Amino acid sequence: MTDISKDSLIWFGRTIDVDGVRYFDYSAAGFEFAFTGTKAVCKFCSDPEVWQNDTKCWLGVYVSDLDEDAAKKPIDFWKGFGSEPDKHILLDKKTAEYTVFESKTPKTVHVRILKLSEAAFACAGFCGLKIDGTLLKSAAQDKKLCHAKLQFIGDSITCGYGIDGVFEKDVFTTEQERADKSFAFLTAKELGAEFQMVSWSGIGITTCYVPPEEDAAKTEILMPLLFPYTDKSLSLRLKLEPEVWNADKFKPDVIVINLGTNDQSFTRQKDERVSAFISGYRQFLETVHRASSEACIVACLGVMGQDLCAAVEKAVSLFKADFPKASVSVLKFDVQDEADGIGADWHPSAKTHKKMAQKLVEHIRMCHYRA
Repeated sequence: MTDISKDSLIWFGRTIDVDGVRYFDYSAAGFEFAFTGTKAVCKFCSDPEVWQNDTKCWLGVYVSDLDEDAAKKPIDFWKGFGSEPDKHILLDKKTAEYTVFESKTPKTVHVRILKLSEAAFACAGFCGLKIDGTLLKSAAQDKKLCHAKLQFIGDSITCGYGIDGVFEKDVFTTEQERADKSFAFLTAKELGAEFQMVSWSGIGITTCYVPPEEDAAKTEILMPLLFPYTDKSLSLRLKLEPEVWNADKFKPDVIVINLGTNDQSFTRQKDERVSAFISGYRQFLETVHRASSEACIVACLGVMGQDLCAAVEKAVSLFKADFPKASVSVLKFDVQDEADGIGADWHPSAKTHKKMAQKLVEHIRMCHYRA
């Protein structure tokens, strides 16, 4: 079999190289390639020994056939992308090889591998790829086919937390987490866009999620402290100095921020706390804008509660007063409807995520980017 280097693959999402391993830790991060042959085997590493069985890393493998003409052209990431993975991979060993494609006769196929679970849990590292066949040099997403580049910044909702679970029946596991069913991923798919997600369950602007019986902010990890780095959490786990993210690696046309759900677990309509959230959100808007000054920003909230929607609007208003040329809008999602099903831990179901994506796509097309 032929060894294929990581730099011969097409990568998406934020990645970081450490000791020959390329980590792709955030939701829906991963890589793609196309080849003609009979077998492809990937070597992955993870850290399963520090996680319980319900928080280990899950990957999804998506394979589509390519005809002779298609194989000669640049490959479109979304063409032939199915709604379900052809294979789920559980990284339950420190290092192991996994067959991602196999056929008795040679076929020309397009293979994408995505991280379905999130960065808050077990990591995913790429150690190598071997193929029995020939790699197609044209195996790249056709930039001309992409109508936009979208960056999503969010919490568990963006991660696709609990989508495959059922409220009051299932206890959350990473096996239920489906970044590929999240509103963010579905929005990118509908727009035929390149995408990047920076998301973390329980995270907020001024606090992480605070249980009802507690009354103190939890500030161990906040999005304003996570976003500026490539993969801060993993770097700290590996006892490395966190690498500042190079914004030139991915220049989004539209940035979607869906934060505030966890903050509202603490603000509880108390004026002082809401004011702190408004100030923090306005400052985060500036951080995001300075990193990608040409991008349009959509500030979203509402599907799991609308207590802070007015506060988000206020923060956007304050930001626009200081940056009048910036393109920023607010989108209020409808609160999830029990008739559409509720996922694990009262998170949005797959049907709700589809509704969110539809609303966001319409908003982006109307307000920012006519894709």
